[in-house]
Amino acid sequence: MKHPLFKILIFLILGIYCEITFSVFQKEFHLIIIFNLLLLVFFEKVLKNTSYVKKILFEFLIAFSFVVSGIILVDFKNDSSHLNYIGNSKDILESKKATESNLRIYEPIVILEKLVKIKCEILTVTKDSLKKNLKGKILIYLTKDSSSIKLMPGDEIMVNCNFKELSNPKNPHQFNYSNYLSSKQIQYSAFVKNNWQFVRSSLTVKRFSTIIRNKCLKILVDSGLKSDDFAIASALTFGYKDELSQNVKGVFSKTGSMHVLAVSGLHVGIIFLIISSIFNLFNSSLKFKILKQLIIILTIWFYAFITGLTPSVLRATTMLTFFSMAEIFSKSSNIYNILASSAILLLIINPYLIVHVGFQLSFLAVFGIVYMYPLINNLLFFESKLLSKTWAITSVSISAQVATFPISIYYFHQFPNFFILSNLLVIPTVFVLLILGLLIILFTIIPSISFFLAKVMSFLISLLVKFLFLIESLPYSTTKDLYISKSETVLIYILVILVLFYNKYHEKVLYLLILFVSFLIIGIDFKEDYDRTGSKRIIVYSLPNCTAIDLVSENEHYFIAKKSFFNNKKLMNTNIKNNWGYNDLTRAEFISLDTLKSKTIKWENKSIALIENEWKYDSTIDFAILNIKALENSIIEKENLPFFIISNCRGTKIYKKQNFDLLKGKNLLHELENDGAFIYDFNSESL
Repeated sequence: MKHPLFKILIFLILGIYCEITFSVFQKEFHLIIIFNLLLLVFFEKVLKNTSYVKKILFEFLIAFSFVVSGIILVDFKNDSSHLNYIGNSKDILESKKATESNLRIYEPIVILEKLVKIKCEILTVTKDSLKKNLKGKILIYLTKDSSSIKLMPGDEIMVNCNFKELSNPKNPHQFNYSNYLSSKQIQYSAFVKNNWQFVRSSLTVKRFSTIIRNKCLKILVDSGLKSDDFAIASALTFGYKDELSQNVKGVFSKTGSMHVLAVSGLHVGIIFLIISSIFNLFNSSLKFKILKQLIIILTIWFYAFITGLTPSVLRATTMLTFFSMAEIFSKSSNIYNILASSAILLLIINPYLIVHVGFQLSFLAVFGIVYMYPLINNLLFFESKLLSKTWAITSVSISAQVATFPISIYYFHQFPNFFILSNLLVIPTVFVLLILGLLIILFTIIPSISFFLAKVMSFLISLLVKFLFLIESLPYSTTKDLYISKSETVLIYILVILVLFYNKYHEKVLYLLILFVSFLIIGIDFKEDYDRTGSKRIIVYSLPNCTAIDLVSENEHYFIAKKSFFNNKKLMNTNIKNNWGYNDLTRAEFISLDTLKSKTIKWENKSIALIENEWKYDSTIDFAILNIKALENSIIEKENLPFFIISNCRGTKIYKKQNFDLLKGKNLLHELENDGAFIYDFNSESL
């Protein structure tokens, strides 16, 4: 087998994905592994080496063993499989009284506008004077102040709070933040605010990494870098993104350059290339070659430490370490096996990496570059060195983009049309900026040089940002609102693989398969459009302290809300925009609630009343949107009632008993806070 480790990786990933998605683990799986090994020994003794049946059986049993190994690995690393997992302590989770908990921070904190977001491990919880040792990861929020912003991994804190299970999104096609955190084994959160105190700290790998990174960031500040220049410099050099503004993130994202703001394989590769180039100037004796590779390994791992040991950095550092080890032992290195071995090692350490977007994009990009770069780069030849280098960068960009565009569209719903143009400048500039950032750190003992380098860095960053804003301003720079399902994403990848195989083998069967998969993708898209034909829906969104209504007819719709909500881009993007994009709701007519003379909306033979103070009986009303206080003040009749939708009830749990019970008994009550968005489908006449 040319790439045995790559095959092992595929089956290991299959097992990991099955367990994370479907929870198929059974205790008998350990016995299955042993039984498979015994079968392999048996067939080795009984069947001849030349037997075709033996080869098939061996490949099947080995593949199945690695699938089962992936399943077992996830269960072994899964916090919830332990008896003392926080999720099994119902008395603590359901307690209305705040409990005293001892937590240990395991990741660098994230500083928000008013809060500090921290990922912690639970150590102990005290309830009714009884201390319990518990296991599990939680997300907590502290008030942003001089004490909370100094917290680091390895710190232990005592908090008084109630743990709440993360809820699913309340609006259709809203980003599933709870699912995102579950992929990191975080299922509970707590708003601690000021109810905490520092206990002690212990030295961990992450703490050591964070301390060094913070010192490096302070050097950048002391060198004179400020505002967006510091934010971009710290992101490009050390992967610290807390200071980045939404404006800067937006322009990098829309031009296909966001990958440079997350320290990744590109940055580690630049460090590797710099150190290798320096050593290539000296002699190449065997002892020197070993010393060179050991220094390279130490350097890239030190850089990985100060950038936070992110999955993408770990992948690149691990892979380059394998390369260097192969050089030390004078072994020929197969790039696919090295890529696979680094992935296997990281997944053994943390199998949940497989569902991390950064990990997926990183490996796909590297695989795309390794396989497609030679093919694309060899399409054109230039005598000019400048043109040759330009085409090389372009080939790298195209290779990475082809490998990642389906999954990028699935997660981010947009495609940067001018990614080639932006990367032509971004990649060389990042090379220079990374070197400048590291030189500023090295020359911190000579302030004059450090200040000069910071000025040069600031100038280059301003040019880079201006260039990206220029590209973003071009017509059709970004294709937005691209929504594809998981099945469509898989089919697009199958199509890409078939095209690559056809380019290599030119088999007619591959051509027919390309046509079949293409028509299948187009057919799925046509079916989605057909399903929307004649569709009519009323959607009342679940939002904090405001009302927003969509009246949808196929791909046209009226969106009704207060004018202040229209201008709140964050709330719109978080709660509403994904549903519009998913359903191709492109032609919107905005209606401000403030301008409505009557608080009753009539649409498609349905009447929707917006009740402010109390419900006044009206037999012509089909739906009544009101808040808790209005329900409490209302006199509810027993017959011919509309469907009541409760909004603006965040934090309110006091109901007028007879009204609430009556409406619940008749299935005429929908609470937006608890039940999520209200959707009435005219075609099925259902809620």
